[in-house]
Amino acid sequence: MSKGKKRAAIFLGIILFALTLMTLQHGKTSNPFTAAVTYPFNALNRFFFNLGDSAKNAWNCVDENNKLKNEHAVLLAERQHYTEIIQENIRLKEVLALRAQEHSFVTAAKVISKGYDRLLNLVIIDKGRKDGIEKGMAAITPKGLAGKIYSVKEDYSELLLLKDANFSAAVRLQNSRTEGVISGTGHSLCALNYIPPEENVEAGEVVVTSGLDGVFPPGLFVGVVGSIKKEGVEFFQHIEVMPFQSAAKLEEVVILKKAAARK
Repeated sequence: MSKGKKRAAIFLGIILFALTLMTLQHGKTSNPFTAAVTYPFNALNRFFFNLGDSAKNAWNCVDENNKLKNEHAVLLAERQHYTEIIQENIRLKEVLALRAQEHSFVTAAKVISKGYDRLLNLVIIDKGRKDGIEKGMAAITPKGLAGKIYSVKEDYSELLLLKDANFSAAVRLQNSRTEGVISGTGHSLCALNYIPPEENVEAGEVVVTSGLDGVFPPGLFVGVVGSIKKEGVEFFQHIEVMPFQSAAKLEEVVILKKAAARK
């Protein structure tokens, strides 16, 4: 007989012996000898029983922990959803307040997607011709000018953003009243053009629409002056403007009549 088989036979014999003694212990036949012999096996039995019970408790803890994690994830998702609803309500209240202030109000619209033309900075809004929108109308937010209507369909429109290189609007500096033209650069900053070098322009000065282009109503907030450069022989200063309304955060807009149409 091999060593492995001998060990298995011995182990099996010990188990059978222990079971026999435990049976005697639980029966009517009980004496000090039986108790003394079965004590180690009872201890071993209790050890494995406790070990199994501990494993069961550990498994229950893991299961409970997973349930708590799932409940936490659900609560977190609900909280984020309600937070988004609250923020949307705040924005809509601001849009409604803007509607009451603007006599040239046409409609309010929501941005639903990016534009189809990759060469232009366009977004799609959920209002169109049936809502009174026309090409060239201004789009604003409570923060300021956002862009102008680029194309109109029956149920939706394309909005050309302020930062696009094809965008331009007649503006003036709010303090000095110096007039110029704001244009997009394709990036986050815009360029304030046609400001002569003798004009004193300060960083932080607010830029507003002048209404002289017949498109944008006067007094719409556009942005704030950033960097200013005066080159020696240049006819105009190089002025960068940071728009008040970030194109990346645009969600709702108010559409206004053209400046010429207000009269």
